[in-house]
Amino acid sequence: MEVLDDLEKIRRLDKQDMLGVEENFYNQLNHAKDIARSAKISSLEGRSFAGIAVLGMGGSGFSGDIIKSLILDRADMPVEVVKSYDLPFFVKEGWLVIAVSYSGNTEETINALKQALLRKCELLAVSAGGAIKEIAEKNSKCHVALPGGYQPRGASGYLFFTTLLLLDRLKIISIAGDDIEEALNLIKIKTSIYNRQAPAESNPAKKLAVQIYDRLPVIYGVSGYLSAVAYRWKCEINENAKCPAFWGEFPEINHNETVGWQNLDKITEKMVLIVFKDDAFSEKIKVRIDTTVGLVRGNFDDVIEIKAEGSSGLAKALSVMYLGDIASVYLAFLYDTDPTPVDRIAVLKAQLSKLDK
Repeated sequence: MEVLDDLEKIRRLDKQDMLGVEENFYNQLNHAKDIARSAKISSLEGRSFAGIAVLGMGGSGFSGDIIKSLILDRADMPVEVVKSYDLPFFVKEGWLVIAVSYSGNTEETINALKQALLRKCELLAVSAGGAIKEIAEKNSKCHVALPGGYQPRGASGYLFFTTLLLLDRLKIISIAGDDIEEALNLIKIKTSIYNRQAPAESNPAKKLAVQIYDRLPVIYGVSGYLSAVAYRWKCEINENAKCPAFWGEFPEINHNETVGWQNLDKITEKMVLIVFKDDAFSEKIKVRIDTTVGLVRGNFDDVIEIKAEGSSGLAKALSVMYLGDIASVYLAFLYDTDPTPVDRIAVLKAQLSKLDK
């Protein structure tokens, strides 16, 4: 585990400095705030919509997941997340479609975006360029430009926070300034605690990576923001550490998956269960979590409980998300792996591109 404090070995492994990207998350969030404030979206301001559909895949698609979880209790309209080639039938004229694609060239998002235009939906495009920017500008729709040069999962601060704050500008939701400042200050503190200079013995992100290492993680959130973050952890471990991981959410898992841990204990003993908690949960959810952990604890090599920090939903979501993001990079180093390349995705895209010729 010495590699986590070996800065020279980290430098050699991390050829494109994914760890540096994660260490810069606070600055990315601050920059995203400036981008949202200066974005040219006046043609959308003051308008009402029948619903919102957020289009996106992978790291870009997570923006829709987390935004939906944070605004469902304050948006007075349906919020749909679309992670496919096709829009749901009910998304039509009167809806605001937000196309989020870091590269701007995500084929599923482009296809759904074109359907939205045919149905006369209003459009807001968020990307670092690409075909989505071209389509938006060609159709005189709003496009908000993000800085380029990142992997989509490494641009989450730009993708998620910019889009969320644009919804605030459009008065679709209202985000308290104090909530934004609390979230930013919390991430600033966590950056100093989780960065590479902080030794493993006192660095929670490095400790977490060690606990997960050589085990298959199963991550449980709770319906809402912690469900979205649990899925984010799963994806970050997949892409950065190149490892399988699985996720689920309370209370749904209590109707199926809880029973599924009864057999195959020789296999599951190489797994680690990660459970997210929040002091604000209802008593019924707390009992569900504690009882479930008690029932299945013996099936796992270890159980790790992660408590959300902060008072606002935004701060809580970012606190748990950031820990998982940076820990997944440390996990990659434990596997002697460069966290940035996603070669198998590139192979798939190359195969798909042949169909377009």
